Amino acid sequence: MTKKFLLMFVFFLFSVHAFGQKILVWCPPTAEIGTGNDKLRGINLNIVFSDLRKITDTTRVECSSQDIINHIAQGIMTSYPSAIINILDTTQFHSPAEKNKITVRIAITAYHSASGTDASSAIGNSEGDFSWGALPKNKWNSVAGFHVVIEDNRTETSKTLTRNIANIVSRPNIGGSLTAKKALFEAYNEANRELLYFIESTIQPN
Repeated sequence: MTKKFLLMFVFFLFSVHAFGQKILVWCPPTAEIGTGNDKLRGINLNIVFSDLRKITDTTRVECSSQDIINHIAQGIMTSYPSAIINILDTTQFHSPAEKNKITVRIAITAYHSASGTDASSAIGNSEGDFSWGALPKNKWNSVAGFHVVIEDNRTETSKTLTRNIANIVSRPNIGGSLTAKKALFEAYNEANRELLYFIESTIQPN
C-alpha cells in the first residue's frame, strides 16, 4: 500500500512539473510579406537582435533562438531590398551605435505558446513600461512581441525612438498543440507587420 502511494505521489509531482513547464515554440511560417519596395533606399542600417525570453524547459521548443532571429532578419531584408542592411552579431546588442548610420535594436520579448497564464512565465523583461495585461485562463495563449529601439546617428544630433510591440492570440483548449501553433503564427505575423511599419515610418531620408 505504501509503495503504491509513493508511486502515485511521484506520478503526481511529475505531472504537475510537466504541465507547469509546458512552453511550446515552433519556427515561424514563411513571412507574409509583399514584394520589396523602394522605401529606405540607400539608407545604411545596422540591425542587432537579442532574445529576452525566459524559457527554462526546452523539451517542447522546436525552433532555436538563432532560427527565429534569422527569420525576422530575412523578412526585413526582403521588405527593403534598396536599403544597405548589416546584421550585427547578438554580442553587439549593447554596443554604442555607429556614427553616420541608423542602428535598429530588436529584443525578442515573446515568441511562444502555453496553456493559461503559464505563457507569462517566459515573457522577457524589456527594462521598460511593457505591460501585457492579464492572460486568459483555461485557454491556449500564444504571444509574440518585440522591444524595438531605433537610433539615428546620421547627424550630430542623435535621435532615438522606441516601440513596444505585444500581440496575444488566445484560443480554447481544444485541438491540442495544433491550435496553439496556429495561434502562435497569427500572433507572430501581426507582430512582424507592426515591426516593419515602425521601421519604415520612423526612418526618413536624411
